[in-house]
Amino acid sequence: MVILETPMTSPSFGRIVEGNSSKNTARARNSRPYHAVAIGMREPILVIACLSVLVSATAAAEPKAEALAERKAALEKKLGKGFTVVVEPPFVVVGDEGPARVKQRATGFLRWTVTLIEKDFFTKRPEKLIEVWLFKNEKTYRKGAKQFFDDTPDTPYGYYSSEDDALIMNIGPGAGTLSHELVHPYIEANFPAGPSWFNEGLASLYERPVEKKGHIIGLPNWRLPNLKREIRAKTLPSIRTLLKTSHDGFYEASYDSYAYARYLLLYLQEQGKLRDFYTAFVADTKDLTGQAALEAILGETLETFEPKWRKWAVALQGDNR
Repeated sequence: MVILETPMTSPSFGRIVEGNSSKNTARARNSRPYHAVAIGMREPILVIACLSVLVSATAAAEPKAEALAERKAALEKKLGKGFTVVVEPPFVVVGDEGPARVKQRATGFLRWTVTLIEKDFFTKRPEKLIEVWLFKNEKTYRKGAKQFFDDTPDTPYGYYSSEDDALIMNIGPGAGTLSHELVHPYIEANFPAGPSWFNEGLASLYERPVEKKGHIIGLPNWRLPNLKREIRAKTLPSIRTLLKTSHDGFYEASYDSYAYARYLLLYLQEQGKLRDFYTAFVADTKDLTGQAALEAILGETLETFEPKWRKWAVALQGDNR
């Protein structure tokens, strides 16, 4: 098993706030996203110890090597000293740490994450050229977001801006936000009709990733205590309600919808059923909530499954990192 860097929890909320920026309006208990998949889906719908040698089938529509090289050259000319630019297909990575560290992040954690999520889930790479901006601390992150994107983020960690075709990150606290945000452009390319609960659930699952037997695995993290509190307080709605939640309903939920979605998928992961569920869900063009695929994979109805899941979640142990 390969264990990677993990993010710190938010000092103010005890959670990572992802995805929102001043270019978006409205902020709620569950942070409104700033990535294209969630915004567009308003219809129903640490150093790496080793890298596995994996081959992933990717679509021809991904950015070509020439385009990536041209973008790298343009950014180097624009930015000058103080930044390092690295091509790591299908992305161009920009960082304000030392050159060796930026290259290590690109060829280490980012490559590792992309390799494994492509192996397990995604046959298509993002069609558009996306830049990954890695700032060394919150100060340079906020300064860079304003200088290069005319943005004032309301998250200290990072977000995916579809408008700018960029992931803009404060990498200082750890890489968990980066692995979360990397999932979103892949969902956009492979499952654009997918609902917000799945989009954010899968992204949140990989906030604390490890590799096990050549596959990416999400460990329990800092979202678990709040989920347990809500289960015990009986304030968590039914799984059926979560699956049918609209775009706005998910991000404005009175309960912790991120934790709910994350640990539903973590259960499937632990049962060895997550990839099968994803395949069945993507193939089902009639039920965009995921209920039919979920019940088929589980072999039972939500009504009989949910009490078992709640008992499992309350008993689940983790160090809450």
